[in-house]
Amino acid sequence: MEQVEERIFWVWLSQIPGIGARRFHVLIEYFGGADRVWFASEEDITGLAPSLGRNVVNEIINQRNNNTLDRIKKMLDSTEFRIITLLDDEYPVLLRQIYDPPPVLYCKGLPIENNHPTISIVGSRRSTAYGRQMAEKFSYELASAGVTIVSGLARGIDAMAHYGALKAEGRTIGVLGCGIDVIYPPENRRLFSKMEQEGTIITEYPPGASPVAGNFPARNRIISGMTRGVLVIEAGEKSGALITVDFALEQGREVYALPGNINVSQSVGTNKLLKEGARLVTEVHDILEDLGLQKEKVENEPKSVQLDFFETQVYNALQEGERHLEELSKITKLDINRLNAVLTMLEVKGIVKQMPGKIFIRNWDA
Repeated sequence: MEQVEERIFWVWLSQIPGIGARRFHVLIEYFGGADRVWFASEEDITGLAPSLGRNVVNEIINQRNNNTLDRIKKMLDSTEFRIITLLDDEYPVLLRQIYDPPPVLYCKGLPIENNHPTISIVGSRRSTAYGRQMAEKFSYELASAGVTIVSGLARGIDAMAHYGALKAEGRTIGVLGCGIDVIYPPENRRLFSKMEQEGTIITEYPPGASPVAGNFPARNRIISGMTRGVLVIEAGEKSGALITVDFALEQGREVYALPGNINVSQSVGTNKLLKEGARLVTEVHDILEDLGLQKEKVENEPKSVQLDFFETQVYNALQEGERHLEELSKITKLDINRLNAVLTMLEVKGIVKQMPGKIFIRNWDA
């Protein structure tokens, strides 16, 4: 009962408006425990106004009521999610070591396992088809080798990193910048559902918290903080992924970057990282070697596929990378109807993949 009560006070203090991770740890150190903040005199709490601010001090005093504790007790008993604090064994080991670890995490899905290496994969929300393909490929191969993949459940690169790990039946953790009960972005509803069943979702924000812009930089420190290194796949000049890189460097984590096409804006940030000393990555072995792991045989055996004349034409046209349907029509000189029929057969044979926007690309695992 004593341990449970201590967790209640941790959750109470962490949910007070204006109490971020740093102020939380300052208060714990000053008073000697979250429960002692609850029982401290108003005079002692008010004395911290010069450092915490008058509004925060008032919130602490006003939030000390039994209704608040009853609400938190119900949260701790919830079957919809679970709450992990720094006091618990499930709390991510590497995350404990950063300067300002979140005192409380709200979780859904599978338990967090601390005995596996972790890598985060981040990148642009407005990614190219090539970037999404590489995110899925690297995630799949890393997860197949036993690496836990961490990302932010955002559009683009993040989503494909999670899908790659799920495809490999590996471990993946999504870190939200909102409450555990808020699906953001809404178009990732299907991914959220799969993550709840086959992966893990975590956040430091209490249930109901909206995905406001200010939450995401803080979210990024968790993405980097709970991993051995960060792999950046496509990042614009001002991409949020670069904020994750800054945190990674502060936390002493390795930074990896995939070189990108110099003609697209999504590669400006990654190519700049490479100029500044990030580890260049062209295959999964570049990362596995640092983790002390051997690459498993994760690629499928080359498929013996017979292609007719038109299928060969289209397949060769994709040699240089992704192509839009109309672009393929011009290159192969096939009308759209015939081309669609050929592409359908190539997809059935598993050697071509269709991306959103009628864009086609060779299937990396074919």
